[in-house]
Amino acid sequence: MKPITLTKAQEERARELHEKYLFIDCLCGNLINPEPPERDGKTYLQRVLESGANIQSITLSSPQASFEGVLKDMYGYYNLFKYHPDKVMQIKTVEDIETARRTGKLGVIFSLQNSSAMGQDFYKWSIMAELGLKICQLTYMEPNLYGSGCLDKANQGITYWGEQAIREMNRQGIVVDLSHVGERTSLEAIDYSSKPCIFSHSNALTVCPTSNRNLTDEMIRNCAAKGGVICLNAHGFVCHKEVGVQGTLEDYMAHFEYLGNLVGADHIGIGTDIYEYYTKQYWECKTKLLYNSPWFFETVFNRDVQRVDQYINITRGLVALGFSDNDIEKILGGNLLRVFKETWK
Repeated sequence: MKPITLTKAQEERARELHEKYLFIDCLCGNLINPEPPERDGKTYLQRVLESGANIQSITLSSPQASFEGVLKDMYGYYNLFKYHPDKVMQIKTVEDIETARRTGKLGVIFSLQNSSAMGQDFYKWSIMAELGLKICQLTYMEPNLYGSGCLDKANQGITYWGEQAIREMNRQGIVVDLSHVGERTSLEAIDYSSKPCIFSHSNALTVCPTSNRNLTDEMIRNCAAKGGVICLNAHGFVCHKEVGVQGTLEDYMAHFEYLGNLVGADHIGIGTDIYEYYTKQYWECKTKLLYNSPWFFETVFNRDVQRVDQYINITRGLVALGFSDNDIEKILGGNLLRVFKETWK
């Protein structure tokens, strides 16, 4: 893709639309445990509030966490909501989204990147739903009781327990998330679910064939056909077609352009996967070694969308690509809001 440049009028339009429309980041890093660092004398929460983002979907605990570990992380967020009620609030209903937007607070959606914590104890789904879990991945990278992850070479489909988990998520009003999930498991989950599924932070395999986290055209089409949304990930290693090259806004926007042509703007969302607290030591000790990743810390993040104050670049890119105001409204948050209305209780 050629370099993205905007005229003065386009820059003004991007700023106006960014401030006007609902902005939902469907997957980003924690506000606490650990808290991202201050920048320019401002806390992470202050910077999010100034970024134009209204809602962030926060990953609770680690994907390998126990049920008790998830509860512990929830407790930390409840304290955050308690001590900063003027700045941040939990999102449990669609109405809460409008409240957060109207009052200028950051709305936090609880999500999990793995369902393993529930196991065969399905009463745990009821507890999680009551406590406000709104989005949950079926698997994370590796196979679990419910199905295959994207690293599972066997590429098996959803299991009996996976079907029951999807049924329970549909019943409890929890959105089924298929990022990090294997191809066959994803396709079968989309077909089995009575509600639209999402990919909270995944990209197009055709555009970036070097990452097994990315989605085939069939996965994208099937998700869209059931009313789902594919939220695009800003990380360089799932954007750029070459390993070891830092991604740019142009690389990220190539996925928006591709999906726009493939399934249309009605099925595109944003899931940046921004984790500002990552350090080189954290990445190389926990992530790179754990999954034998070929990507290095210096190039894993996107140069132009690696901090919350760079959210505006997404809107700038959409304007540069020629998306209409109506389409930009859908991509920034409207499409996810539609899925939430169809799924949440």
